[in-house]
Amino acid sequence: MENWTNNMKHFLIITNAFKDKNLKLTNEIKGYIEKKGGSCQCFTSTGDDAKHAAPEADAIAQETECVLVLGGDGTLIRAASKLVEQNMALIGVNLGTLGYLCELEELMEEHYTVEKRMMLCGYGIKQSEKTERKVALNDIVIHRTGALSVVNLIVFVNGEYLNTFRADGIIISTPTGSTGYNMSAGGPIVDPKASMIIITPINAHNLNSRSIVIGAEDEVMIEIGERRSQKDETVEVSFDGDNAVGLEVGDKFLIRKAEMKTKRQTKMLELIKKHDIETQEELSDYLQKEGYQVTQATVSRDIRELKLTKVAMSNGRQKYAALTEANEDLSEKYTRVFRDAFVSMDMAQNILVIKTVSGMAMAVAAAIDAMHLHEIVGCIAGDDTIMCAVRSVDDTIAVMSRLRKLVED
Repeated sequence: MENWTNNMKHFLIITNAFKDKNLKLTNEIKGYIEKKGGSCQCFTSTGDDAKHAAPEADAIAQETECVLVLGGDGTLIRAASKLVEQNMALIGVNLGTLGYLCELEELMEEHYTVEKRMMLCGYGIKQSEKTERKVALNDIVIHRTGALSVVNLIVFVNGEYLNTFRADGIIISTPTGSTGYNMSAGGPIVDPKASMIIITPINAHNLNSRSIVIGAEDEVMIEIGERRSQKDETVEVSFDGDNAVGLEVGDKFLIRKAEMKTKRQTKMLELIKKHDIETQEELSDYLQKEGYQVTQATVSRDIRELKLTKVAMSNGRQKYAALTEANEDLSEKYTRVFRDAFVSMDMAQNILVIKTVSGMAMAVAAAIDAMHLHEIVGCIAGDDTIMCAVRSVDDTIAVMSRLRKLVED
């Protein structure tokens, strides 16, 4: 939790169109905020999915400090998913309760507490192609479709086999979502401010299947296993009950903690897409022109947290770039980073040593991580050297062969 002492003055109101049909309460709150010297932007949510749950980022006033969500839990959850990268405080106002103006007065005039809640992100791998990356505040659920029969769900954590669940499905929940579907399926209730991931099978077809709690930094991979010789089992993946993604036998789904960017970090990503920025000093200057008071230490920390790297331009110079997961073609972008920076490779037992162009080891390590080579336990990168611990000598040979093929193709 964070205790803030500045008085909030700039708000965005998101209203469920079906809960406040004539916007009477919305206009009442807007008038109250403006009367108190604040500013207010309004948006009416008309859809049942995250796409229509909030305005686009470029339509939100830059000075906005807080989002008031008027509606129910669903409206708040969808708004949180849409605004995940804006790093703004969200307050849910249940329109069936009284006294919200009193609480708003406390927010504008007194101290208040902001609770940071963990979110999840996930994407599927279907025949080596990635599906769109999406986020969830409560849970990501993989559940059966079609015939009423159980499915085989093979669960790995950080590449290590965990268990195979024969069940109707599986729930991967945040602490916030522990009191939702997870609780209904017999999962544990945890402090919503905690940072962990809860794995709960749905109607598992064995007696010893229980929920498993893992660390927030762990990565969960679920493979749709074969149960029948026809291999015709299908499942759907839902994010907080929305945005279904279909999977078949052999497909995989990866889930990890969503990275929460600050407004400054979001602006940094916008700037490096818009401009060819070569140095940390240039990036700092651009940020200051945008109104952000930053130091070199602040910019350096943000570069590390965002995992920015440098890529070559046609004029021989380099520029900052982000190795993001969303909507990227691994076979092109990550392979290009690896090829451009690769120098040599060797092994000693189950340790893989990769030499890179000076200053590019971190970028190559990030590219290897993005390839999801589950034989690799972890990597340490310096300036021009990467050391990867691999599960076995045989796996090390296999990984070397695969990486060498990337360079030669």
